[in-house]
Amino acid sequence: MNDLKTIKFSDIRSLFPEDEWDVGFLTKEQLKICAYSPIKGKAQEYGADYTNNIHFLTVVNSVVLVRSSPDSWDYTLYKEADEILKRAGLQDWLPIYTNFKQAAVTSGLGVRAKNSLIYSNKFGFDMKICVIGFNGEITEPPVAAENTTAFWDKCEGCSDCRQACPVGAINNGQEPYWLDSSKCDDYMAFGDDPRIPSIKKFWHKNIHPEVLQQVVDNMKSCTTIERELSFDANGYSLDMLEGVLKDGKAIPIPFCRECQVQARCSKWGGQFPYDEM
Repeated sequence: MNDLKTIKFSDIRSLFPEDEWDVGFLTKEQLKICAYSPIKGKAQEYGADYTNNIHFLTVVNSVVLVRSSPDSWDYTLYKEADEILKRAGLQDWLPIYTNFKQAAVTSGLGVRAKNSLIYSNKFGFDMKICVIGFNGEITEPPVAAENTTAFWDKCEGCSDCRQACPVGAINNGQEPYWLDSSKCDDYMAFGDDPRIPSIKKFWHKNIHPEVLQQVVDNMKSCTTIERELSFDANGYSLDMLEGVLKDGKAIPIPFCRECQVQARCSKWGGQFPYDEM
């Protein structure tokens, strides 16, 4: 398959191993709906955080890829998808940055769970989502699977994730609950809880330990830091595709994942295994 004006959806789906991937479809109109859906649960200081693929006017339709990913820190799915498509000789496509949660729901690959989480029909919560846009036409697309909400019963009467959120990002007592992800962003980067890791604590310990502790303590948000968290010392570097590298090898950086614990039904027994990182 090489630079085709049309391609069957089944031909694309066959490229991705069924035990690791679930593949869905979006029309051009559906992709635009996803693009106009704000990523954040709250408008940021510069306005609503809409995604930039509203400008990709040449994209005819897209595929949504849900990748099995039990590792919460593994974000290599785009690189994997890129390699799979290139090996097949497919051209005239591009990765799309959009509201991935909305894309998974719109394509029928999952449903919204409580507090904006997405439950994949195939892999549950252990998954990541990406979107690939094609300039050619994808023919014979699938009929979106009928969404099931039976698992919602597990969330009935349970507010553990809301109560346990260390930064109060899941707004308390408001129905429907909504997620202030700007608080999440700042906390994952600059949190100070002695039990829960943050990017700045990792950065200070491993990359720039010479920075005064007082300076680190004053880092509370992107708008208040005196210096950037540059990954440029002690063998560390930053790759925009693979993330943080140590001596050229991608490494995980632990940070707050309390919302993934889902305390009463967690495989980790309500305690995220930060100390295993």
